[in-house]
Amino acid sequence: MVPWQPSKYTRAQLEERRLAALSVIQAGGQTNQQIANQFGVSVHTIYTWKERLKRQGGLEATVTPGRPGRLTPEQRQQIGTLLQEGARAFGFPDDTWTTPRVREVIGRRLSVWYHPDHVRKLLHQQGFSPQRPSKGALEQNETAVRTWVRTTRPEVEKKLRWQNQLVPICLKLSEAGLGGSPKP
Repeated sequence: MVPWQPSKYTRAQLEERRLAALSVIQAGGQTNQQIANQFGVSVHTIYTWKERLKRQGGLEATVTPGRPGRLTPEQRQQIGTLLQEGARAFGFPDDTWTTPRVREVIGRRLSVWYHPDHVRKLLHQQGFSPQRPSKGALEQNETAVRTWVRTTRPEVEKKLRWQNQLVPICLKLSEAGLGGSPKP
């Protein structure tokens, strides 16, 4: 009977199992079915492992590099150079770099269009961090703002308080069938 086994192994666990089976396969004396039962794999897997052992001389894990990048290493370095020029050099209204802006520059200059989320990953890999423009107005007059807060704001708040008190009264009157709406 095969002891309990997880439904999904990590790459390290799979390699450990293959390497444990390696000594049994090399020792011989057992059928493929016996080896398969011992390690909880199919007979086909044992045939595959034996073929791989003949071709590669071992059962160690192979590197899976994934899909090749769309930018060359030189182009990746070029992104850093482009960013150092500043966003204004590319027609943006300020020097703030955002992922959509970087995406636009990469697309226009290097003819590779990425999703903005991937641009964020590229920036992070190169040591950059995406920025968001500040929300404050550049031309804001601090004196005018303080004056408004001191003089106009209390009047607005007073009016809102008065309106909020009248709304429940109006609702009660309309529910009672008296109707009418208060005039400020």
